[in-house]
Amino acid sequence: MSKDWSIESIVGMEKYSTPQHKGIGGVIKQRNEDFIVREILPSGNPIFTGSEIGQDQGGLYTHCILWKSGLDTFNAIKKICNILGINENDIGYAGLKDASAETYQRISVWNVGIEQIKAINMDNLKLFHPIRQKFAIRIGNLKGNYFKIVIRNIERDWSQKEWASFKNQLNTNGLLNYYGLQRFGSKRPLLHFIGKKLLQERYSEIIEKYIGEISPLEHENIIRLRQEYSDAHSYGLLREKFPRKYTIERMLLSGLQKGFSFKKNVLGLPRSFLRLSISAYQAFLYNRVLSSLNVDDLSLLKDKQIPLAGYKSQKQETTTEIWDILVSILEAESVDFEIFNHNQNFLRSKGTLRRAVIFPTEFTFKKNEDIEKQAIKISFALAKGSYATIVTREIIKKGLSLSKDHLG
Repeated sequence: MSKDWSIESIVGMEKYSTPQHKGIGGVIKQRNEDFIVREILPSGNPIFTGSEIGQDQGGLYTHCILWKSGLDTFNAIKKICNILGINENDIGYAGLKDASAETYQRISVWNVGIEQIKAINMDNLKLFHPIRQKFAIRIGNLKGNYFKIVIRNIERDWSQKEWASFKNQLNTNGLLNYYGLQRFGSKRPLLHFIGKKLLQERYSEIIEKYIGEISPLEHENIIRLRQEYSDAHSYGLLREKFPRKYTIERMLLSGLQKGFSFKKNVLGLPRSFLRLSISAYQAFLYNRVLSSLNVDDLSLLKDKQIPLAGYKSQKQETTTEIWDILVSILEAESVDFEIFNHNQNFLRSKGTLRRAVIFPTEFTFKKNEDIEKQAIKISFALAKGSYATIVTREIIKKGLSLSKDHLG
């Protein structure tokens, strides 16, 4: 497995699973419709029409399909709550879906009428096929996701033989089950840093990093605002300059304006964001372990699991080699397992296990000459928790492969 010293190395992704296949180049997510995600329900059916979620059974929960384009799940839920006048805790979902995509997922809404659900019909967000059920949707209540992805601006194409060889790799040896860039922030991969500092209770560093860290992948207007932060004379004025979708920056600047302590300011952020930050740090450590394994034959990792570090992680959960690598990485990070036993109950993490290798299924490809000559279309299914970009990076092999048309 070869090294990859791109932006991906910042989040611990340093190897390819298929070094024998020279990449074709190209970009993904040039348009939202280039990246279509359909949730696969526990029944095994992907969402297409909405009828897959079943028939009305009565009850106080309304289940429906959330279609969105150019929005992440959190922001989509905020929009829905604002329209319906409900709390975010009244909406249940099985998993987070990417922003730079068109996505279909099942959600549940507590005690809201079907007609109110049907009325939500916007250009970038729609709710459809509402039915009544007696239970809420919970995190993990899905089997996986089905993807249709267009890769544009390719520099070469694989022969039929190369495509067949790649598909055989997916079927027999699989791919390293990395957490993708979007887990950390596709344009500004720093969520794992925030998670580490949160565990260390270094709150001032979180504020400085999250508002002031500059990424060349962001829009120049946002870069300018981050530069202004270091010399801000009025946090309130700077807050108003940030677009509303920059919720965390705006909340932190508001806290600074009000004179909150660093701790109060940070812990006042949405709990979902704070928990996600700690999960991102666990994901970073996991990626580092995966990249440190000295294995050329992925079939040797088929049945292996890697710990997502937590205060109850134990050596007997994994192999001696994997455990020793994790311990050495924690030592290099100047942290230990006990750090995940945060004094804030909602930020504690016991840890869990994650498969080292994934096996995409239903993989297909075709040249997309109906769109443009330098494009291909691929489709495949993944089990829940795995990232489609782990498949596309093996095909593209060109470091960061996101389209800059999505900067903002």
